[in-house]
Amino acid sequence: MLEGIRVISLTSVWAGPWAGAVLADMGAEVIKVESNRRLDNLRYMVTLAKAESGVNKGAFNIINRGTKSCTIDLSQPKGAAIFKQLVRVSDVVIENFAPRVMFGLGLDYTALKEVKPDIIMVSLSGFGATGPDKNYVAYASTVEAVGGLNASFGYPGGEPALGAIYAADPIGSMYCVLCVIAALYFRYKTGKGQHVDISETEALIATIPEVVMEYTMNGRIRPRMGNRDEIMAPHGCYPCKGEDKWVAIAVSTDEEWRALCRAMGNPGWSKDERFSNQLRRWQNQDELDKLIGEWARNSTHYEVMHKLQDVGVAAGPSFNTEELVNDPHIKERGAIIKQNHPEAGETLVYRSPWASSETKNNPPAPCLGEHNIYVFKELLGLSDKELAQLTDEKVIY
Repeated sequence: MLEGIRVISLTSVWAGPWAGAVLADMGAEVIKVESNRRLDNLRYMVTLAKAESGVNKGAFNIINRGTKSCTIDLSQPKGAAIFKQLVRVSDVVIENFAPRVMFGLGLDYTALKEVKPDIIMVSLSGFGATGPDKNYVAYASTVEAVGGLNASFGYPGGEPALGAIYAADPIGSMYCVLCVIAALYFRYKTGKGQHVDISETEALIATIPEVVMEYTMNGRIRPRMGNRDEIMAPHGCYPCKGEDKWVAIAVSTDEEWRALCRAMGNPGWSKDERFSNQLRRWQNQDELDKLIGEWARNSTHYEVMHKLQDVGVAAGPSFNTEELVNDPHIKERGAIIKQNHPEAGETLVYRSPWASSETKNNPPAPCLGEHNIYVFKELLGLSDKELAQLTDEKVIY
């Protein structure tokens, strides 16, 4: 879908690189610019099964599928000049540093626009390109705190809870992808490039509108509710047969409640006046959760899911990682891809969460500097002599 579009990815860790991988899945040529002076943190993280230590063998390979890699020391004037040459033959630059970084390198949007007037630059930072906190260091965990997510999570009377998946990064990534596509369409119509400023903090605020509205409209701070919902009941995760096996159940209407009761065999307690309508069920959730948990314990989480889904009640097993990877539905969808990396060997990675008739399988993540010859000789036309000199000077290495 994006064939013919070249994207330069000046990104690290998760948010920026995952946007690059998704754009590559869409057909764009994504070139990740790295530096031996300061490697992407994920090149140090070894989380893959049977993986050995090494910059080409770790978690980096999950997040950077389908991209290319070249190495440039952007802190050197010659390195910055080569980067600008690459900008001239590209369409988009994405970066996820604090604003001071690109400005300090002389590679901010104002500078790149001088090199290529219609360049599109998307900046994805923790706090955005303006404001008093713009240059603060940010990881997803701290962004979740500042974005209001942590204070909203956790159990009643408990402390704020960090999300285990750190949603700020993938949410920011998808906004980055969306903005790249929108900016490309705008350029197609007008011939103009632009700079897009994305704040991961603001991206998270957009995911909790009910929390914000509770304060702005009612002057109240929404309390932490654990697995509870503000409207639905029952709504929670219930124990099932087996060790640490659980199933999530959510009921939003009286019709769904009656279907749940039928699936449970219409136990006598289901006709209790405390559970006669949605409001009363919501008001008596402690007792309701206890009773549903007692019923669910007699079956596996898969059995509960099938039994309830067959009557139109939303239910799904709470998978651990092993169950997730081996789930028949996930397998049939091809959500987990098996790839053969030249150094890491056979690995399992997750694909983009969509598929189209034009989607092609991309190669594994690149080894560090794997595409230097392609970038510097084929794209930029550097001679062997120039390449050797820049390598000796450690501008390219």
